[in-house]
Amino acid sequence: MADQPEPHTALHDQPFPELLGHACQAVISADGQWIAVSSVMHRSSRVAVYRAADLSCAHLLTFTMEAESIAFHPTLPLLAVGLDNYDEYCREGGLTLLEADTGHRVDFTDPAWGIEPVRWLDDHTLQLTFFALADGVDGLMARASVVRENWRGLAPDALDLTALDRTAHDPEDPRAYDDIPPPQPLLRTLAERAGRSYDGRGGVRTVAGLRDGRVLATRRDVAVECWAADGSALWSVPAPSASGGTRIEVAADERTVRVAAAGPDARARTDFLLVDTADGTVLDQHSVPFSAAMSARTDGVWAIRDTYNRSIETEPPTPPNTRIFAADGKRIGSVHEPDRYDLVPLDARRCPELLYGRRGRDVVALAPDGAAETVLFTVDAPLGRVVYASDATGTALLHGQSELVRRAFPSGEVLWSRPLQSAVFDLDVHAGVLHALCADGSLVSVDAADGAVLHRRPLPPYQPVSLHAAPDGTILVGTTAGQILRYPAVHAPTGTAGRDAVGAASDFR
Repeated sequence: MADQPEPHTALHDQPFPELLGHACQAVISADGQWIAVSSVMHRSSRVAVYRAADLSCAHLLTFTMEAESIAFHPTLPLLAVGLDNYDEYCREGGLTLLEADTGHRVDFTDPAWGIEPVRWLDDHTLQLTFFALADGVDGLMARASVVRENWRGLAPDALDLTALDRTAHDPEDPRAYDDIPPPQPLLRTLAERAGRSYDGRGGVRTVAGLRDGRVLATRRDVAVECWAADGSALWSVPAPSASGGTRIEVAADERTVRVAAAGPDARARTDFLLVDTADGTVLDQHSVPFSAAMSARTDGVWAIRDTYNRSIETEPPTPPNTRIFAADGKRIGSVHEPDRYDLVPLDARRCPELLYGRRGRDVVALAPDGAAETVLFTVDAPLGRVVYASDATGTALLHGQSELVRRAFPSGEVLWSRPLQSAVFDLDVHAGVLHALCADGSLVSVDAADGAVLHRRPLPPYQPVSLHAAPDGTILVGTTAGQILRYPAVHAPTGTAGRDAVGAASDFR
């Protein structure tokens, strides 16, 4: 098994993918050879350092705090990173120094104060601004300067942040913070100089491959987009909000795709679009005045469930919270549950039935008209992500959260289970091979017949979130960074790969 990410091709292959589409601040070293960019999420962050010559990533620093401020030394390729956990009651922070050319890194911590602006005043002086909240209400700010003749090769004990002589500072003083320009214009310019493009749009939530090699995907601001097999963009349907598309269901003939997309206020609107895969024409749009999630059968029947958390005591009765439609969009059934959480759709892929969980224990198949349900089997814990398979071993549900499991369908008998070292983000199956996208950044492929591990791929640090096995077996991985990674198929051992029966009719009724 490889220790390094394997070679792959990528769609939307833009520079700076390590930033996950969340660039916050960009700075360039004095010699122009290094670019540092921060990417801040809630209570976590990354700082990536790139070589200016080719925009390759030289260093990727990850933190469980927010790196609000970064600054290069006036003459050295030395980057200072200020860290703050932003906790109102248990404040802490730190300072990280990284030598871009040598990779030498040293971390200093402060158990009671966060560090926000960091500034190099001259070749020898680094100014730090400390911030805390007294009793979670009143802001406290102080400044300290560290003077050193040589900032190279510092040891872990070279600096004690808690012992610095600090001067109280008014937190309302606007001079406390630098006017930091948005990083996107600079990153676009740097990309253009390297002959590339950068739009900063990430967030590929779902991805699907078609038989002719085209790839469909959703991303931020986009309901659905289409890429040619050669990597060129073909068409794109804008989304009604920055959230973009949340789910796509491709018709069996691949001529259309049904897309769910949140409205400008996700609580008050969800759109369900039917899109022509040839050119992106929107053929039909069904909207509901609440947040809703979509599920579907392989014959094109699809359903939506109201997911808005209303208060039963203060609001009037709601319409049916599960609505069922034919492939053409005609409503054919509905279900209303007094307690909406008694009947919850399973996130089941490639399944010929609408599968739901009843009271968190029973797995049921819901009839298209919603008038009847068949209890299939009972479980002790949620199934997690689910994919249906029909192969030489029989029909089955393959599912996983912290382990991979194969259950006979429709009986639910566990045929095998394989523990994993990480949680499962997404699953798909093709030609007798089950692929699992894991939270530790790996792609694990196992024999669907017996669970034997066939391959494990470490993925690039682009935060993979979605997975699809294309009809030719190509494995597609959608990432938060915006790239769609393509890996070659993994084949089951000779004699175990079953027939590809996706869309076959269920035989349990």
